[in-house]
Amino acid sequence: MQYSSKIKALIVLVIVFAVLGRVGLYYLDKKYDAWHRPWAYSDDPNKPLLVGKWAGEYSDPDRMSHKIEMEVFAPTTDEERWRKLNRPHGSRTGTNPRFFDGMAFIETRGKQDTFEPWGGLDKADGAGLDFQMRPVNGVYPVGFNLNQLKGNWTGDKINLTAAFALHRADGSSYYDSADPRHNTEGTLILLRVK
Repeated sequence: MQYSSKIKALIVLVIVFAVLGRVGLYYLDKKYDAWHRPWAYSDDPNKPLLVGKWAGEYSDPDRMSHKIEMEVFAPTTDEERWRKLNRPHGSRTGTNPRFFDGMAFIETRGKQDTFEPWGGLDKADGAGLDFQMRPVNGVYPVGFNLNQLKGNWTGDKINLTAAFALHRADGSSYYDSADPRHNTEGTLILLRVK
């Protein structure tokens, strides 16, 4: 009878260590991400992160006004982190800690197009940004579209200089060095949406 009690206690101990081990790995992974991607994670609830929703307006070289709403996603959600730990051989993907994923909605004359930012920060712990916008459906709207965006992020504000690319109805881009509009840069200020 005593032998079976020892086996039961051993089984309980193994289960407790397995559960605590998984929970420990979860928090270690989260701490690693906070160190590796300080723009996305923090233990300080008052520290502003790049992750979140942003909004602003800009004018293109044709002086057409556009509204933009952009969301920068957390690289790994808590649910994804738990799933990753429960997969066999769940290892890090090795993605660049400077790159971010997100979604942007650009409204022009009442029509909304969906874009995704592609690029990231100059350094994982930096504030310099350099990224492009590409349409989710692969089709650029006709006219001048945001192309290269460079600038910096500070707290609740993103200041960007925007270069534009002109797209035709057939989807091709067009550049004319004699037309000054093609070398015009714009300013885009995004503010955090509370």
